[in-house]
Amino acid sequence: MFVNPIIAQGQIVHELNDYKSIASGDYNNPAVWEIWDGIVWVAASVKPERTNNIFIDQGHEMRLIGNEEAKNVYLYSATGTSRKLNLQSFELLVYGALRAIGPLGPDFIINGSASLLTDWIYPVSGKIVFKGTSRTVVDRASWSAQNRNSKFTVVFNPEPGEMLTVNSAFKANIFIIQTGTVFQTVNTVGIPACSTFSFNDQVIFNGTGPYGNLIIEPGATLISECFNSNGQIIRRTDGIPAALFHLKPGANFVLLANDPTMDVAEFRFEGNVYYRSNSGNQRLVRTTFATSGNPKTYNNILFENASNKLLTDSLFLNGDFARLTGGNIVEAPTFLRFQGTGIQQVFGFDIDLRQLEVNKPLGSLVFSSDVRAKTNFIMKNGQVDFTGFDLYVNTAGGGTLSYEGGKWINLNQLIYNQIPATLTAANATFPFEDLYQGGIRKVQLLGNSPGGNISVRFIEIPGSNNDPMYDDLDGTPILYQLNSYFEFSGMSPSTSPIEMRISAENLVVDDVDDLRITGNGSAASGTHLPGLDPTLLWARRELEYGQINGNNFTVGSFRLLSVLPVTWLDVSAKWNRENIEILWSTAKELDNQKFLVHRSLDGIDNFEIIAEVASKGNSDQIQEYRFSYSEKLRGSDAYFQIEQRDIAGKNSFSEVFKLKGNPKMDTPQKASIWPNPYENGAIHVELPQDINPDQISISVSDMKGQSFFIGKNPGLRLEEFLGKLRPGVYLIELSSEDGKWVLKLLKK
Repeated sequence: MFVNPIIAQGQIVHELNDYKSIASGDYNNPAVWEIWDGIVWVAASVKPERTNNIFIDQGHEMRLIGNEEAKNVYLYSATGTSRKLNLQSFELLVYGALRAIGPLGPDFIINGSASLLTDWIYPVSGKIVFKGTSRTVVDRASWSAQNRNSKFTVVFNPEPGEMLTVNSAFKANIFIIQTGTVFQTVNTVGIPACSTFSFNDQVIFNGTGPYGNLIIEPGATLISECFNSNGQIIRRTDGIPAALFHLKPGANFVLLANDPTMDVAEFRFEGNVYYRSNSGNQRLVRTTFATSGNPKTYNNILFENASNKLLTDSLFLNGDFARLTGGNIVEAPTFLRFQGTGIQQVFGFDIDLRQLEVNKPLGSLVFSSDVRAKTNFIMKNGQVDFTGFDLYVNTAGGGTLSYEGGKWINLNQLIYNQIPATLTAANATFPFEDLYQGGIRKVQLLGNSPGGNISVRFIEIPGSNNDPMYDDLDGTPILYQLNSYFEFSGMSPSTSPIEMRISAENLVVDDVDDLRITGNGSAASGTHLPGLDPTLLWARRELEYGQINGNNFTVGSFRLLSVLPVTWLDVSAKWNRENIEILWSTAKELDNQKFLVHRSLDGIDNFEIIAEVASKGNSDQIQEYRFSYSEKLRGSDAYFQIEQRDIAGKNSFSEVFKLKGNPKMDTPQKASIWPNPYENGAIHVELPQDINPDQISISVSDMKGQSFFIGKNPGLRLEEFLGKLRPGVYLIELSSEDGKWVLKLLKK
């Protein structure tokens, strides 16, 4: 147990077996120490250990020749002091605190000032490592950042779940929060001041620019209550920023104050940043130096407690955006970009910001409520899953929809306000993903509009009609059409000519000239235009702008089966004991010859064919395929894709999917979830014995195969997420290094 020393009339009252230096020398040499026997100092016979306080007296320097331990470390700091600790490349493990002392006759008192003349603790390769249980490790009355010359690394490495408090400004070369929690206070003894993390400012040692790193390792947490009026959370000096603040993936940074400031040249918010003020208006992290970096790129950003959260003018997200509890989210106005490569989720509030951009090279963006862009909605790349909600574009006017690439799924309705007078591929392409047929079923409008609003829905119905029994307006018989169709409404009347295009991507098309735009079970208004582009596969039609409103449009053909849906119902790859098992299924096959299995290691740019599987033949029913093989993977991520080839040599591809699970011989025990059926309220997940719930990842899939990643620990957000789902059957997938469990849940 950590016991603070008793201070009587300023004098430190020693504990039994305290150590005091009597000369300079090696730390592990008993000859340089005396020990307090409760009455007097006597010669030491062994070196200090973790239960012993150590006092390094005036003029003495201790050198480590191996890793050592101590409880409280007292360093002489009064006038005339010199170097105290030569750590070399070793670690001094501290189970108490760092404190400064001065003389009181033959003994010591706590000293609040420090010498500026030399580096007390050095070199950079040595470390002071704070170990043990919760306590204050530096305090304002006994330690400060006054000594600007110290050159050493500080590591916070307490026991799991423990908290170390920094209650005074602290200066070193590198700070590493390795485990547990570090609590950075505003010290209120005297004038309130932030316990700033700062860094050596010797010009001869590290120049005049940014210097010093603070690193938070995965699983560790920094909590700060510092705000602008009492100092920065981190900086080098009063006018120079630190070099790096690195919040690693899985690490946590919790901000309690309403105006947190940090002056750092490079921000890496790769973990979880929590804004947790409980009143007023809480700003996001900002800087005060002109030479500081831009703290506007986050991985996961999470809002908690009652304060309103004030967004910056721009925000770039690689992970989730969530309001877990609390007040309103207020924009600057704000430009928000989603740019991560994994699954990003937005939940707990309605997105209603000035400008939104989606630019995701991989992965999907999942919304759990309506999405509103007051001006521009910029779609550059990636998949957006609206989970049945609506997208509103340009609600305040002065903006537009801008499309370069990407796709939308599960979008109930697009409401596009104050559309441009001239409609182009850039501002009037609506990329709905076809979940049943595969590919992006883009609809595009080209020409002049009267302005006003437009609403677009993509009604998805499985399959196709191979005998629709109607003719186009020019008398051409329509012998095929998709069952899914587009529906337009809310448009202003106009006779301006418009070219409509609908893409037939991922459908097997013999000749692009066979493509036609049709209605849903009847001919479409307007005049047929020849199909365009054998790659993009555009079906085209010319019609009056006003003829679009209130009507339905889809892809058809005047030749039977010239358009053949290739539907990938499901694809997956998983470890089955020591084998890799690849599964896929199709809804319909006609004249299909074979499947080719492609595999890529370390990313998705190295695909090669590893297997060929023959088709089971023509069928209108679901057909399932399985390919199993053995391969030793040395820590690499493996990705797969299935290619289908028909007898004419035409092909189509499934989505890219990742190998899941681990190559283990043991068979996992069962898991369960209840209540099942589930309506609302508490939900319970029972895991096999010896499985750590903190290491569990959880995802939820609907019966169409669309997956929504929730995160770690089944109890974390499962109730909140399931409560928002529509009634239906869902698959709950729990996975860890020890196995994978898939549970079926009925949501009422």
